[in-house]
Amino acid sequence: MNELETTTIRVMIVDDHGMVRFGLRGYIETMPGLKVVGEAGSGEEALRLLETTEVDIILMDLVLPGMSGADATGIIAERYPEVRVIIMTSFIDSAHVLPAIRAGAAGYLLKDILPDDLAKAVIAIHKGQSVMHPKVITQIAANLAPANQNEIELVQSLSERELDVLRLLTRGLQNHEIAVELSVSENTVRTHVSNLLTKLDLRDRTQAALFGVRFFEYLA
Repeated sequence: MNELETTTIRVMIVDDHGMVRFGLRGYIETMPGLKVVGEAGSGEEALRLLETTEVDIILMDLVLPGMSGADATGIIAERYPEVRVIIMTSFIDSAHVLPAIRAGAAGYLLKDILPDDLAKAVIAIHKGQSVMHPKVITQIAANLAPANQNEIELVQSLSERELDVLRLLTRGLQNHEIAVELSVSENTVRTHVSNLLTKLDLRDRTQAALFGVRFFEYLA
């Protein structure tokens, strides 16, 4: 059975453009297991809806009237930690990326994403993963200090295959895509990701991707 058919993921769309909300709703409602439970044209409206609506995933625009998408994300992360926010925007510069990630966004995607890739991102984030466009990872890493000697030594504890997985994480690939690249099962990839997070003392795959960008840039 397809994983979309085994659970219902409740989605809220937050965007000030009605046609964008209409298009997203129309697509999401064609996907088994994805259900739009609310729409909002502003961050304030989204917060009001959350008081009465059970939501798993929020698709959040950054540029909204009144409260910004990043500010709304920060409030949602504080009040509703079980709700995962995916930023969907056209902006890729650090002035937009960094506030959203710091606010607690679990994903950062561009609005030109293919519909199937959006569905996969929603599923991955619902399962506790983080999904970042590769350019976003590069933007964040550019604002971080380069890898230090202690981190370089930690990388030496990784197996060759774990290093391969880390390299693919830096490209923004999800588990199923990494499995295809390495010709292994998705369960094997999950094990490698878990192992490298433990060895590198990192919290999640977003941290691993940032770590990888800094490390591989150090080697370049």
